[in-house]
Amino acid sequence: MRVRGSVKVCPTCKSSYSGKPPRCPLDGAALYDLGPDLLGGRVVARHYRMIERCGAGTTADVYRALDVKSGAIVAARVPTAYGSDDATQRERLTDQVRAFRAAAPHDMLIPVLDVLERAVDGRTVVVTEFVSTPALPHVLAAGPVPLDAVLAAGVQIASLLEHLHARGVLARDLRAGALFLASAGATRVRLSIDALATGPTAAPDPLPAVRALSPHMAAAYLCPERIRGGPCTTAGDVYAFAALLFEMLTGHPAFQGDGPAVIAQHLDAPAPVLRQAAPALPKELEGLLAKMFAKLPRFRPTPAEVRAALAALAG
Repeated sequence: MRVRGSVKVCPTCKSSYSGKPPRCPLDGAALYDLGPDLLGGRVVARHYRMIERCGAGTTADVYRALDVKSGAIVAARVPTAYGSDDATQRERLTDQVRAFRAAAPHDMLIPVLDVLERAVDGRTVVVTEFVSTPALPHVLAAGPVPLDAVLAAGVQIASLLEHLHARGVLARDLRAGALFLASAGATRVRLSIDALATGPTAAPDPLPAVRALSPHMAAAYLCPERIRGGPCTTAGDVYAFAALLFEMLTGHPAFQGDGPAVIAQHLDAPAPVLRQAAPALPKELEGLLAKMFAKLPRFRPTPAEVRAALAALAG
């Protein structure tokens, strides 16, 4: 069995990196190593050859794989331990596929091509289109995204949220690591399946700042009501979207620190002031993000309102 290089994951934002960076370029958190790649070279379901592990999501390792029947390069999502039992993993994966099927087709959603039941050591593998454009954390490692590209991407993401919510689907785990951004020429955003969930869905137990985060949660994007154990809702997606926009515009998360510190700030700290971090940005954009970061869900704008505001700023 071939043993290849490892992938490292940020415990706070759940972004993944290959190579040897000791800390996340976005939030400075110490990365943890997923260990050696033990599936490289293995053939799954008789016609998917695993080439190498190229990333990790909140619930699965992601492999670049070859469909030997068609010759196409695809992405294979293989569930990982990450601290959850097998039943929980299967349910999360099943719900992600269910959410994708409810929301598809949409050109921003990375298509699911195949679902392989119990294909790897009893684990179900989801095969998707392979996206060659960089994941957003790798874009942000070079610095903030230009304003015009952020506005164009933001309009697309808001439109996608409208589409999802109209079909009973949430972007419950919306985060930089689930987005792929092409900004050379026309800006285009793609969203990974592991951001999706049918909704509204029950949240896990409350997570006081002194407790460890669930390994499935990206602390940087969690809304206060979800932390307190409330249901995941469309308003929670808007809060995560605010955190994502702030990160794209400034190059760093809205709230910084380790997981418990970030959780405490989501609950108690005032909304971050955009132009304190980036004074040249429009005050209208600062005002929009302040509304999206509202602690109470009822005070946040809808995705349609966010889309209209971003489109107006884009001209």
